[in-house]
Amino acid sequence: MHRLILIVLFVFCSSCMQLHVPAPRVEFTSIEYKGGDYNFRFRSDRDLVNLYRAHGINEQVGTWLKCSLDGDVDFSILHKIRLYGKGAVSDVRIVEGDRRYEFDVWFRFEEDVNQGSSFRIIRKEVLLSLLGKQDYIPCQVTITATFYKAYYSKVMYVPTSRIIAEVEKVITAPEYVILSPELRPLSWLQFEQICITQRRYHAGDTIVHGGVCSGLPYSGLLSSFAPLKGKFRIVDAQTRKPRQNVRYIIKRSDGRKEEGLSDAQGDTHVFGSNYPENFRLFLFGEELEAVAM
Repeated sequence: MHRLILIVLFVFCSSCMQLHVPAPRVEFTSIEYKGGDYNFRFRSDRDLVNLYRAHGINEQVGTWLKCSLDGDVDFSILHKIRLYGKGAVSDVRIVEGDRRYEFDVWFRFEEDVNQGSSFRIIRKEVLLSLLGKQDYIPCQVTITATFYKAYYSKVMYVPTSRIIAEVEKVITAPEYVILSPELRPLSWLQFEQICITQRRYHAGDTIVHGGVCSGLPYSGLLSSFAPLKGKFRIVDAQTRKPRQNVRYIIKRSDGRKEEGLSDAQGDTHVFGSNYPENFRLFLFGEELEAVAM
């Protein structure tokens, strides 16, 4: 509710006050893929996290970085860019000897699917296609404060080659879900795991698209064809016999979770990776053990 009130204030803020400070330059430093998001760093000659406070104004709401992926360079707060990357700017430090400030942003690439009311994460293959068509993407910092017009930095151009190098490190795998027996159709699907490939976020999660896990891609290939692959076998701790239909969650090193049911042989789904990775298996229910296969 607090955020909604602030948005309404900004919408009707044509007569608001304005911070009369020249637009600062911002310069790209680096981008690094970490645990599902991107750590984006940039520099400026001004502290953009505390800009209003530096001028005796305590109403600063926040600082955001937004980049356009489709050539739309209208970064005004009321305009909705359809394909973009964005993140809140919260961490700032002084670069010693440089008299400049460096900022950290946890960054995500998203698609606006309903004029700002909902969005979805841009898939790896789509993102690579968008970035590969251009040498640079424009980005701008926006700073908002209550009863003040939005304040904008100058436009920064980020080389797409630096972003592509990090996007290629992303391991794409579908999200595993368990369907209750009453929701499974009376067909071979009742013996298959179902995976979510696309979600929409609007007043809660909505599954937009899914499919049978064994037919979905993993880094462009089926998991069984990934450079490195493996699975677990779930067995009874006493009898050592495989246990089927056991609910499990596999947690990957980047934090992603893949959920499923063991098959008739007690095996989990096959998980693939582009490089050596540690996996953790969580089991639900009885006294069970897992063996790496």
